[in-house]
Formats: sequence, C-alpha cells, structure tokens
Amino acid sequence: MSPVNYVYQSIARATKDHGTTKMFGLMGDANLFMVDSFVRECGGNFIPAAHEGSTILMAAAYAHVSGNVGVATVTHGPGLTNCVTTLVEATRMHTPMVILAGDTPVANPRHLQSIDQRELVKVTGAGFVQLRSPTTVTEDVAQAFYRAQVERRPIVLNMPADFKIVLPSWAAGINSPPHSRTKLSTIKRFASPISPNIFVVPWSLVARAMD
Repeated sequence: MSPVNYVYQSIARATKDHGTTKMFGLMGDANLFMVDSFVRECGGNFIPAAHEGSTILMAAAYAHVSGNVGVATVTHGPGLTNCVTTLVEATRMHTPMVILAGDTPVANPRHLQSIDQRELVKVTGAGFVQLRSPTTVTEDVAQAFYRAQVERRPIVLNMPADFKIVLPSWAAGINSPPHSRTKLSTIKRFASPISPNIFVVPWSLVARAMD
C-alpha cells in the first residue's frame, strides 16, 4: 500500500479488515477510488453490476449463502435512489449487509445530485451510519458492520465525496466500535432465547447500545 494514506484507502482497508473479500457494486465518482484501493491494495474481489439495485440483490444473496455480511457499493444521488426497492426487500429478509454509499460533497450543498440520503434510506427500513469525518473512518466502518450483524438488516454507510482525498490518521486493527463487544454481551444477557441462535431483544436496549 502507498505510504500516503487517503480516506478512500482507509475505508477500503477497514472494510477488508472486517473479513470482506467480495464487494458488489456499480462505480461512480464518489466510490471509484475506494473500489480501486479495495482491489489493488487490499486484494479484494469487486463484482460489478449493470444497475445499482442489482448490487443489493447480489450482496444479499452472497450474505444468505455465505453467512457473512454482504457488502455493496454505489455512488450518490440516483445511484442510491435506484436501490430503494431492493433495500426494502433486503431489510424485510433480515439480511446483514453494509452498503458503502457515496454522497455529494459536504462543501457543495447545491450539487446537482444532492439529496437527503439519510431520509431516503430511512423509508426503506434500512439503517444509516454517517461517515462523520476523515478521522473517524475506522470507527464509522466498524459501527456499520456491527449494526448489520446485531440488527440483521442492511446498513448504509454514507460517505461524502470530499472526505475521500483527505489524509486521515488511520488506526489499524480496529474491527469493532469502542465497547461493542461489551454491548453485544450485555444485549445477549437480557435477550430471550427462542432457539440456540435466535434471540428476542428489546429494541429499547438495542437503541441504547447503539448510542
């Protein structure tokens, strides 16, 4: 990997560190550098699609067959709106997925493709994690993977395009957000088992654990 480490490289490496070997997607200006880094520098396998909705279906199918968190990536605006129907389906199928969605630059609120991506994701029932700053990349990626596994639904990680070329401080080896293992063990302690692998968890407890 290049000694100069940009945010897009940090996102790619953090994704790989969570065991991701395959990423399904359709590239655009907000995610193409991240995808290139995932393939060239992290040794990942990128499987392209002809339509954004298909990337969600492909990642969902992979998650169900492999038992791993499915990972898809799309660009901003129309790239994400094209995923609405399949996000609803993946959510109703309780599919653990992380969608790395590019967003328009924070510095350009009048961008032609700027939409409220949080509200768009909300109506599908999927979860949403905002990439807060170039210095919180590993924590935000970890939070997305953690929530996908705990909540058993797609989680969209929203990545502003203007963060991608910033030089962050990258913390290696962070595979879960702070205290996530403690939170998960606490949730399981209060959950009601209905089978060896299925728990009924009070959503108020899950919500507090996500804070």
